Amino acid sequence: MNCLQNLPRSSLSPLYGFGGNQRVPSSLKMMMLPIKANDLKLRIVFQAVSDSKSTSAEVSGVSNKEEEEKSDEYSQDMTQAMGAVLTYRHELGMNYSFVRPDLIVGSCLQTPEDIDKLRKIGVKTIFCLQQDPDLEYFGVDISSIQAYAKTFTDIQHIRCQIRDFDAFDLRLRLPAVVSTLYKAVQRNGGVTYVHCTAGMGRAPAVALTYMFWVQGYKLMEAHKLLMSKRTCSPNLDAIRNATIDILTGLKKKIITLTLKDKGFSTVEVSGLDIGWGQRIPLTLDKGTGLWSLDRELPEGQFEYKYIIDGEWTHNELEPFTGPNKDGHTNNYVKVVDDPTSVDGATRERLSSEDPELLEEERLKLIQFLETCSEQPQV
Repeated sequence: MNCLQNLPRSSLSPLYGFGGNQRVPSSLKMMMLPIKANDLKLRIVFQAVSDSKSTSAEVSGVSNKEEEEKSDEYSQDMTQAMGAVLTYRHELGMNYSFVRPDLIVGSCLQTPEDIDKLRKIGVKTIFCLQQDPDLEYFGVDISSIQAYAKTFTDIQHIRCQIRDFDAFDLRLRLPAVVSTLYKAVQRNGGVTYVHCTAGMGRAPAVALTYMFWVQGYKLMEAHKLLMSKRTCSPNLDAIRNATIDILTGLKKKIITLTLKDKGFSTVEVSGLDIGWGQRIPLTLDKGTGLWSLDRELPEGQFEYKYIIDGEWTHNELEPFTGPNKDGHTNNYVKVVDDPTSVDGATRERLSSEDPELLEEERLKLIQFLETCSEQPQV
């Protein structure tokens, strides 16, 4: 069966600015203290209480001050990207929350000793969603953690990487990631520990999707349970869209962007399905005098911005948004299916705030998870 994770991603060059940041936090234990917000956003500060005597800072020789500064920077990036003020203190050690007796959402492991702590509470699968830049940012030695886990026969460490603060990458990778998680739970049983860096974005989203697709919950029922156990900010739209993608056959359509040449040297685009942290070049047709890009996209609305000779701008001849909360105006493109078709009706129903899966839809999702190719282990 076709799997979104197996679809090729274009070759991309790094981009500087506008969101899409990749970082890495780790472990801790916490209390959640709500504070007032002037902008009506959810503002939550996590006061971490460490139960770990050994942190990645101590192992790598990084000073506590450096760790604190990195935690501050990561928290600022997370707040900006997720629209909720969430503070993560990496220097205070690993933290986690039991969402169900068999499912834990938490922050990343920092040292091999964290494996021992998880074994003591019955964890059989450690499911890591971090990318290498996340680990490098906080100096986490993932190799030593993986090597230590392999010395035991009663616990397995698995990596399935999702880009931090990137809702589309989350949507794209959820099918294969949850498939790998599903197979691991079937194989290992026991308690599963799902973690990203802070345990506030990617990990709760993956856990929530697993509860929705596999464990029989309605989406908002699972969300309510998750939020009662751990304050976090999973992207619900990414989960809805990933669900629809599978049930409508992972369909994509080709869109074309064009921009009239005015003597430009380079024209690139950012956003779309690659996030604000990447860019794709457009090609100039000297015969027509147009820069163009063909891009295959799944259904949805995608914002983007042009980078012309290094300057960010939007094209006023294409649909564009009003200024967002950061004052940026972006172009956008809508990719839609025929609303009168069966798939169109399915998308409309499952795009609601609290979609409920039909029994045959849940069975189709399970079948997909069973047959989808697993992500290669790192």
